[in-house]
Amino acid sequence: MKSYLGMLAGIMVWGSLLFLQGTPAITEEIAEEAVVAAHPDTEFCEVERQGSDFRVAYVTAGLEQGKVTIAQDGHIVSMQ
Repeated sequence: MKSYLGMLAGIMVWGSLLFLQGTPAITEEIAEEAVVAAHPDTEFCEVERQGSDFRVAYVTAGLEQGKVTIAQDGHIVSMQ
């Protein structure tokens, strides 16, 4: 019984610390790395901030172009 109460208290403390820490916002570098990870043959990548979102334009080795808009919380808003 004591071990279950200790485990429950530990989980509650751990959960509350995670809640207080929050989710970190992404930066330009993280947005660029996400696009490069999805397109490993990227030759050129440029990040531009639009309000709270990031617009990442890229060109691959096969000269395919694309634009990805990533929200500050990390969600993909649009892809072209």
